[in-house]
Amino acid sequence: MMRIPPVWLVLAVAAAGSGPALATAASGGAGIDYPSIWACDRSKFNWYCDLEPETPGPATEPDGPKKPKTREEQALERIETLQKELKAKRALAIVDPTPDNLKAYIAAQEAMMNMGSVFSDVWRRVVWQNPDLNYELKRPVNNAAIATYASARKAAEKRQLSDINKEWGLFFFFRSDCPYCHRLAPTLKFLTDTYGITVLPVSVDGAGLPEYPNPQRDNGLVEKLGIRQVPMLVLGNVKDKRLLPLASGVISAQDVIERIYVLTSTQPGELY
Repeated sequence: MMRIPPVWLVLAVAAAGSGPALATAASGGAGIDYPSIWACDRSKFNWYCDLEPETPGPATEPDGPKKPKTREEQALERIETLQKELKAKRALAIVDPTPDNLKAYIAAQEAMMNMGSVFSDVWRRVVWQNPDLNYELKRPVNNAAIATYASARKAAEKRQLSDINKEWGLFFFFRSDCPYCHRLAPTLKFLTDTYGITVLPVSVDGAGLPEYPNPQRDNGLVEKLGIRQVPMLVLGNVKDKRLLPLASGVISAQDVIERIYVLTSTQPGELY
């Protein structure tokens, strides 16, 4: 009679025999088509994988009461609606120009024009009653005020010239064969004789003009300033050596005075 070994002995032997295989499977060794028995592979048939914990999304707060629109926002929406309606009526009147369509478009356009007229009327009333908002006090538009403004400004420019002449002078770049240079030279001579503006003539070709028979020869300043055409006027400061291009071509004596005053005695936007 054959003796059956105890169950615990059979299990022990089986475990001993399969130990290397289990170890190999667990460690990703050869003989299996997956890296580890602990690794999840959803491509395998009937393979069980632990579910990954779900990440809770951002909590959504219940919609509260909507913020009421401001009067400006309501007005903007109203304007946009009116413009859209007017544009639609115009398009319909063009595509299908029936009397009714044209009448509807003309009525809508007239309504918009009436709104603009009221706006314009209230605008001028507000300006009349608030002098600080009246731009005409800075830049007059009627003929009488324009003449007064121009006269006062010219007087201020001329008063400033005596102080300006202490620090600033004019470089006059020219060529002896340039007709525009010949035309500008008497104007500069007049400014010197009348207002004491210092003019330093610089000849590009070395020859002079009747008003300036003995000019300075160019010593590289023409190239430094990038001068490509003459006549050219450049302001020069005798103290800090600044150079400010003033004008090219022929300009009047008053324009020269005004530009000198603006560039040396005012800030951008001050006169406007």
